[in-house]
Amino acid sequence: MLEFVKQSKKRKLYCILGILYLLCIIFVANDAWLYSTPIAKLTKVETSVSGEETGTRGTKEKKYKQNIQGVILNGENKGKTISFTNECTYTGMMKQPYHKGDKVLLNGTSKRMGSGIRGLKRDTELMILIGFLMFILIIVAGRQGALTILTVIFNVAVFAIGFWKAGDTSNVLEMCSRLVILFAVITLVGLNGIHKKTWAAVFTTLIVLVMIMGIFDVVIHHAEDLDYSTMEYLGSIENPDEIFHAEILISGLGAIMDVAVAIAASLSEIVEKKPKVTFLELFKSGREIGYDIMGTMINVLLFVFSCGLIPMCLIRMNNDVSLITIIKLHIPCELCRFLVESIGIVLAIPISILVTSVMIKVPGMFRRQKKARKVQGERKC
Repeated sequence: MLEFVKQSKKRKLYCILGILYLLCIIFVANDAWLYSTPIAKLTKVETSVSGEETGTRGTKEKKYKQNIQGVILNGENKGKTISFTNECTYTGMMKQPYHKGDKVLLNGTSKRMGSGIRGLKRDTELMILIGFLMFILIIVAGRQGALTILTVIFNVAVFAIGFWKAGDTSNVLEMCSRLVILFAVITLVGLNGIHKKTWAAVFTTLIVLVMIMGIFDVVIHHAEDLDYSTMEYLGSIENPDEIFHAEILISGLGAIMDVAVAIAASLSEIVEKKPKVTFLELFKSGREIGYDIMGTMINVLLFVFSCGLIPMCLIRMNNDVSLITIIKLHIPCELCRFLVESIGIVLAIPISILVTSVMIKVPGMFRRQKKARKVQGERKC
């Protein structure tokens, strides 16, 4: 086995990454000493049925009572045993059941243990998922996977610093407008390098974002304003329209970038393989590529927005609110966001084709014309 690993540098790298991954999991699983919140490991859980609860539609749900014992893992009370009770239901809608071996956050402080559970300690599971994602990205995509990880980390850092510096919602739209430019440049340049196709994708993304925001502003100006009170938290803020504009700006960035990159990379490859391709042929090729990805990307947007609405729709329908009422009163902003960003995906296709063709094809045409005139001048001499 050792000889098999030594035969390839990639195998050595993968083994090192695998070891680091396991060490990180072990560290996070034993990092209770880093928390100021008291953490307990449950050593005994006794569950019994305490009754039934009737829902709004007459459905019955069993209620459970749990007698729990655990050992404190950190703070001044480390090693002490604590006992408390927990009440939960079958669905776990309000409170969830706990099991032996769970590590939980208590509602006390480092000096006082508390008398109840605040929630599960989930950092180990989170570390497993994040580490596994990074590991398979590097194995499957190699250098590109590592660049993907770096760009994600950098974008998260930029996003966090931007909102930390802002401090409030007074200039959220201005801040997000700047962040969008940073995100586009960091992501595209970081993943694809400094090439003409990269800058074509950057320019396409920014142009399309400006266009869809302009379309949205025109429509809102000539129609009734959206009822922002249906969106969580926005009803009590002084500038909900700016915050909604910022949401559209940020959420539309990824899909538009994806379309722009796909078309720019494909057209760049066509020009590289066939330098004499005409502008019209390039445009037709880009259009066919756009047709292939347009439907998929719009459906991806639909699925992304729909998944966040599932709990809200089910809870309201369970309380006898019709689906039509939910669509009319509770999700108009989500529908508006989906429509605006779908328009952005459609617009990104012709604009990306035009920008990429101009940036890649036109300079080559000028060079060939200049070379031809030079050859003709030499022949005359």
